[in-house]
Amino acid sequence: MFNIRLTLLTAFSFACLPTVYAAKTAIRPDSLLTEVQVKASKYPAKLSQTGKVVSIISQEQIQQSLGKNLGELLQERVGISIVGARSAPGSNQEVYVRGSNTGNVLLLIDGFPANDPSHISSVLDWNLIDLGSLERIEIMKGGQSTLYGSDAMAGVINLITRKSGSSLSLQAGGLGTHAEAFQIQKTIKSLRMGLALKNFQTQGFSAAANQLEKDGMGQQNIRVNLGSAIGKHADWDLYYQSEFYQASLDGGPFMDERDYTAKASNHAFRGQFHQQFVQGDLFVRLFQDITHRFFRNDSTDIPANAWSNYSESAYLGLNQGAEGYVKWHLPAGIQTVAGVEFRNQSTAQSDYSISAYGRYDSPTLAASLANIQLLGTYVTFEKHQEDVWGLELGGRLSNHSLYGNNLTYHVNPYLYLWPKGKLFANYYSSFKAPSLYQLYSPYGNKDLKAEQGKTFEAGFEQNLGALYVRLVGFQQDVQDGIVFQSIAVEPYGRYANVSKQNTSGIELEARYVWKGFSSELGYTYLDGKMHNVINGKDSTYSSLIRRPKHQLSLRVNQQLTKRWSASVYAQYVGERTDYYYDDATYQTQGVTLAGYVWTELQSTYALNKRWRVQALVKNVLNQIPTELYGYSGQPRNAQISLLGTF
Repeated sequence: MFNIRLTLLTAFSFACLPTVYAAKTAIRPDSLLTEVQVKASKYPAKLSQTGKVVSIISQEQIQQSLGKNLGELLQERVGISIVGARSAPGSNQEVYVRGSNTGNVLLLIDGFPANDPSHISSVLDWNLIDLGSLERIEIMKGGQSTLYGSDAMAGVINLITRKSGSSLSLQAGGLGTHAEAFQIQKTIKSLRMGLALKNFQTQGFSAAANQLEKDGMGQQNIRVNLGSAIGKHADWDLYYQSEFYQASLDGGPFMDERDYTAKASNHAFRGQFHQQFVQGDLFVRLFQDITHRFFRNDSTDIPANAWSNYSESAYLGLNQGAEGYVKWHLPAGIQTVAGVEFRNQSTAQSDYSISAYGRYDSPTLAASLANIQLLGTYVTFEKHQEDVWGLELGGRLSNHSLYGNNLTYHVNPYLYLWPKGKLFANYYSSFKAPSLYQLYSPYGNKDLKAEQGKTFEAGFEQNLGALYVRLVGFQQDVQDGIVFQSIAVEPYGRYANVSKQNTSGIELEARYVWKGFSSELGYTYLDGKMHNVINGKDSTYSSLIRRPKHQLSLRVNQQLTKRWSASVYAQYVGERTDYYYDDATYQTQGVTLAGYVWTELQSTYALNKRWRVQALVKNVLNQIPTELYGYSGQPRNAQISLLGTF
């Protein structure tokens, strides 16, 4: 079976179909350019001068992805698996980087942490995010707890919003989908102003497998930014972001429900002050995120004698904090970053259900009881010898209001042994406190221990301009990993620590650019095990739930004419293990989800220098993916977009 899928991938690689109009040559991926500036160390730095594993998704690549959401785009990247990205609109999206548990990846927006403390893993619902408003995406894999704190055990995804240019996009297509987006960025004297608006609607398809009722989604986004210079060496920026969506859901595997809805909103306020000195820079940041989530099930499809024929659940998450740090140039070409960060997180929850047996109110969760504070101080030192070697050392002392002091550190050396050929080896320690939901929800456990992780990775990178190759091997060991376990008494499940979790793997990336042709190859291998001591006996089992051992992708781009380009993309996602609760046996059962090949065709035609038309066909082979047992994946559908840039 695998050979068949590999053959399909190979066949697609020779198809000369579309990606983007960019003068006379195909788009050159940003990650091929050593002069690219990244913010892996909290300030712009050359990609060639870091031993960290960093990937870039450029604005051009984002614009090519009109018709996709953020999860669909990141699912294409090496080492990343987004469960729910190809499921029904509004589905929960679980983010796994290198097989690590969801919640161990920190989401940043313009460098600010974007969390929802009411969520199971304290992550922001990705259905709220507008992909089209982004300028670029930076992905930093490996333990990043030194610079970014508790939630960055497996990596950081930094979404950088657009600060320049204006655009208008219109989209329509299958599944009853249409979207309209507008963005304007203007500078009047020293004042920078920006406004971004987005409306998205889709009828969707049934979330539950083998059903007919459609589960649609509506999404609205607004973003406002202001900024200005203060003299020649200082500036400030303010951001306000409001995001909302409403989606129809289904109540469980293979279960259609016409009146099960989810609503979510997020309001974010962010501000930054930057002062430049002769020897360095000062940054001061303030942020606040307020997230509301609401679920209602009023389905007439549920029998009157069922456990529930009406239910409501409401969640509130508050994430706020401040950070100040300096970048300073020391003697001997050493750079240092030192800072302090404070976060306050709280959540409130209430839910009830009505059945033939009457009304049942679950225990409420007050924000005054479910709250934590985190205070972190960190420092890093960097030394680079251009095209020869480099070294970064850093440490962080985190004080958690429940878990006390925790020290994390990292070592990142790299060495150029031949021209443009870089060897690197990284060692990280990390700390991850349980989420408020894992502690205080009806399934919570106040006796949970914090996760403690250690990550080692090594590899090489070869950049010859036209050809880029990166091979990385990694190993992550986590003590006291947090998992959900079924129990025999109400509420029939709770969060618990396991003794040890080990995840290892290999990542391969290769890109080739020649005149109007480019191709990208990606492969990820994962192996994960969970070790737990039960009644004095060690039990070992695979920890890769819903995560494939093998993931292989190939993209081929061809500039057909000066105005017309085309691409083909194929990704093989291997078999995965999932679990479900069997109502007949009252037991959790394991099941194997079949591997699948996801294929896309995309074409772009430039009408003139400002306007272009894009067509995207998703799931060309119509292999319906099953990302969660009993739930349906996205069928074949097409989208057409009109994009204007000014």
